Amino acid sequence: MMRPKMKIQACRLVAMLLAVLVSMVGNSKAKAPDLPPAVQKTVYEAQQAIKKKHYEKARQILEGFLRKSPQKDHYLVEFTLGNVLLFLGMESESIRHFKKAVELCPGYGPAWQNLGKTYFDLKQYGKAGNCFWKAFEAGKKKDPDLLYNVAVCYLMAGKERKALPHLEFLARGMAGRPKAEWLEAYLKTCLDLKQKKKAIQTVKRLLDREGTDPRWWRTLGNLYLDSGNYKKALACLTICSYLSPLKRKEIILLGDLSYSIGLPLRAAKYYQKAIDRQEDISTYRKLANAYIAGHNYNEAIKILAKALRFKPSFEMWAMMGDLYYQQEDFEKAYHAYSQSVRLNPKNGRALLMMGYCALHMHRNDAARRAFVKAAQFSENQKKVRQVLEEIELASSKNETR
Repeated sequence: MMRPKMKIQACRLVAMLLAVLVSMVGNSKAKAPDLPPAVQKTVYEAQQAIKKKHYEKARQILEGFLRKSPQKDHYLVEFTLGNVLLFLGMESESIRHFKKAVELCPGYGPAWQNLGKTYFDLKQYGKAGNCFWKAFEAGKKKDPDLLYNVAVCYLMAGKERKALPHLEFLARGMAGRPKAEWLEAYLKTCLDLKQKKKAIQTVKRLLDREGTDPRWWRTLGNLYLDSGNYKKALACLTICSYLSPLKRKEIILLGDLSYSIGLPLRAAKYYQKAIDRQEDISTYRKLANAYIAGHNYNEAIKILAKALRFKPSFEMWAMMGDLYYQQEDFEKAYHAYSQSVRLNPKNGRALLMMGYCALHMHRNDAARRAFVKAAQFSENQKKVRQVLEEIELASSKNETR
């Protein structure tokens, strides 16, 4: 899952405030009880210097005001000085002035926002989130992008549970039509907190908006897979395959899902595609098993024969032996089981099956030799004892004749 997109910006220059300040300074009749003339003049002069990128001069103007009139300290002076220090790259110093601004005027959102942005730049994400939340609360319009910043900061601080209610508020459309990045962040948080039901609901909302985006079909498929709903997982990943090329492991997964819900021949088609890309003994085995489950024994034999040419294994030879035995081709079955034993002398089952094949071909001596070797394995002893007694009885009857 992708990292949440960031849109965190500082209120460095508040255009509407500047317009008001210019109007007030230019018109002596305009008065504001919260904006003394000395503050208006100081902030205006500082902003003019900022426009010309004379940041050090702006700093001197603002600090000069604070030195001369500390008792008349004003939140706009502190806020503007904090911005100037940001321009000068003095983030740590700017924090002190933004904190002073919100101390003087707790409801001034831009100062909270810039304090949050500064904490964010200093990678103090938990504090940044707290400040953005204050900025959101202070705003009359309740800016949803600001609330998203709150959540992202908490996520980056590793506080997923603290971020979740904010993201849920956004994802449910409580702040207007949810943006894709809000839903993506909410989805990631649900997954991190293992809240799969909420995650599935979120992906469905994303699909309502972006139904042709294979990412969400793939994500939904994996969620259903984790929940054990293989039919829905298969359906989602199948749709995903129509929208974009699948990776080899995803093709194999489609085969596994098809096999698990009782569609072996459909599974075989996926395994065949995967084999065309890379020779992998495990995929050959899956393909052979799919054909066997689908009762297509001839195709299973072909696949096993192909696999055995480039990577012989005792398991594959044993599977080949079982197929030939089932078709009552005991000569080929005997040969396949013998190859399995050659590669793994401790394969007691293959020795037992060699004995049965030899019996069907009326080769009692070969059967006896195979059964004697098979009897060395405890799991075979009871069966071997019975068969050997039958062989001896048959041999004695033949001799009396």
